[in-house]
Amino acid sequence: MSRCLRIFGAYSFRLTRKHSTIFLGIFFTLSVTIILQLYAYRHHEHPHPPRSVGDFNYSPGAFLRGRQPGNLSYCLFNYGLPNRLKWGKFKVLPSPETGSRSNYRVIYNAIQSILYLNVSHVDAVTYVTQATPEFLYHVVEIAKFWDGPISLAVYTPKYDLDIAMQILNHLCHCYPLMAKVSVHFFYPKRAVPKLRSLKEIRMSLTTVSTPTLETFNLSTTELLRRKLENYHNLNNNTRAQYIQKARKNKIERMTMKIAGTRPQPPTIKFEDCSSSGSENVETYRKAKLMTYPINVGRNVARNASTTNYFLVSDIELVPSIGLAKNFLKMIRKLMGDEKRDSGCVFPKTVFVVPLFEVERGEQIPHTKRKLIQMIFTNRATYFHQHICPHCQRFPGLQTWLVRPARNVLEPMLIAKREYPYHRWEPLYFGTNKEPWYSESLSWEGLQDKMTQMLEMCLQRYRMVVLDGGFLSHAAVTRSKKHRIRAEQMNLVNYRKIIQWLKKKYDDRQE
Repeated sequence: MSRCLRIFGAYSFRLTRKHSTIFLGIFFTLSVTIILQLYAYRHHEHPHPPRSVGDFNYSPGAFLRGRQPGNLSYCLFNYGLPNRLKWGKFKVLPSPETGSRSNYRVIYNAIQSILYLNVSHVDAVTYVTQATPEFLYHVVEIAKFWDGPISLAVYTPKYDLDIAMQILNHLCHCYPLMAKVSVHFFYPKRAVPKLRSLKEIRMSLTTVSTPTLETFNLSTTELLRRKLENYHNLNNNTRAQYIQKARKNKIERMTMKIAGTRPQPPTIKFEDCSSSGSENVETYRKAKLMTYPINVGRNVARNASTTNYFLVSDIELVPSIGLAKNFLKMIRKLMGDEKRDSGCVFPKTVFVVPLFEVERGEQIPHTKRKLIQMIFTNRATYFHQHICPHCQRFPGLQTWLVRPARNVLEPMLIAKREYPYHRWEPLYFGTNKEPWYSESLSWEGLQDKMTQMLEMCLQRYRMVVLDGGFLSHAAVTRSKKHRIRAEQMNLVNYRKIIQWLKKKYDDRQE
């Protein structure tokens, strides 16, 4: 066998040496042909295959696609909103944790929940969350599955209030369950929010090319091509009018850019009731590279809650079906009607809700049975498993996964935030007796919930892990721009908070 291979190799070598030019020509021709075929395939339009498992494009509010807003608003606006903000008609308060020393100001109940306006503090549980304007569409996904009031704090420096009101007013005319939502605004003292007047809105519509939800996803080349196409389609009668209008628009745009003139927010043109790209809107916060004080928002929304218990969560986390209703049933069963109706709460005890996230291209599950199927087929994991395994891996995870799915919410085990779970950052049903979140920590700087959890550990809180309900997160891509400086700032503030806690509490090795 080896002799045959040696003979074959020798003859092949002689053949390639003798006809090397021919072989090189054939190789070159084949290479060029393959490259051209690949180029043609890439630039040829192919029919999209039918959607299958793992081919779902998650977009908040997608179920509203095709629906048009009506004349009726399902929200109760206060203080002259949505058209103007009547300063002096309401109290502007400091943020809850730092009080008079705070660098932030709060406008509570700019929008009030109609459905839960007069609800008893023991007969409902509130979903407490916060957002920047580009994430507001996520609130409809929460409202769809949460049976209770929703307290939402929105960060609105400068013209971000204008953007937020455009989106909220649109949603309030689109979706009846927005009647569950109460909205509060918070902002830095140096960036007071403003709304445009009707005159300014009309001017922006006629003088500035306003980004629509359709054009957010278009490249500069495509926009230029469309403009040239529109120009070439003009005739002798319309060309003069077009040039005159273009000159007028340019002069007005140049006037608006004079020093001292404040920048104008984009005017969003909604195609229907779905988001369709509103998450790409250019906010004041993005333009000025401002960090997001997420803990101020958490404290504001929590402080505005009127119910005994609430769930402090993030705007992108969607609750499982019946989570709020089943929690109230569980509390009554554990505490008894008499104590519950008198407003009692369990001292130094919070009820932890497990967090999960689905892989890219998967639909968010709303039942435990569906979630378990996705986990065992590697289409879902516990939250942040790949980027921060210790943050959300809760005690008893494997037990939780093998317990049968039931239509009730019940305690599974009681844990402490101690080693090896000393870096755990759970989300939980709690009360206003828990410590505030540290308002000096930003979202971009990471570890924003860590100091509150440490203080709860020092106060010897019990963490009751719940079975039968959960929160889910869709897979998203996060930009890491400007995070290094924010992480450094968080680290400095984190160390200051730790020193303060050491003075306030005795050391605990656990």
